[in-house]
Amino acid sequence: MLLEDLTKSLSGTPVDVQDYFSEAIACLEGELYRSGIVLAWAGHFHVFSEACYQKHEADIRTARAKWAFKDLAELKELIAESQFLIVAKDVKFTTKAQLRILDGQLSQRNQCAHPTLYRPSMNAAIGYVDDMIRQTLSYLPPPL
Repeated sequence: MLLEDLTKSLSGTPVDVQDYFSEAIACLEGELYRSGIVLAWAGHFHVFSEACYQKHEADIRTARAKWAFKDLAELKELIAESQFLIVAKDVKFTTKAQLRILDGQLSQRNQCAHPTLYRPSMNAAIGYVDDMIRQTLSYLPPPL
């Protein structure tokens, strides 16, 4: 997979999505693999959380009655990303199998975002960014 192919796959997506992933790809080109992984997760989680919230806001409020939030931005400040992933499964936005994958991807992102000895290879970073782009595209309506 060439980095140009990753860039082409973003064609027709919203500008904010293109920004996250274009920057992630630029990090890969500059051999900043951890940064690329962090940005790819950020782009994915931005779209994932918006899509889940749009489809299941009432279900989220019912499933987590103790969570007091006025909108998605406040909810994302209130809870950890891992908690959002769990509620997404609980309201049937994702499956248990998808949750396991997302948990693994979040864990890899956390290894890259916090001081650790983890240094992903170029291939691992490209694979991660590719996975995040493909998953993100699955939450978006098809381009016109």
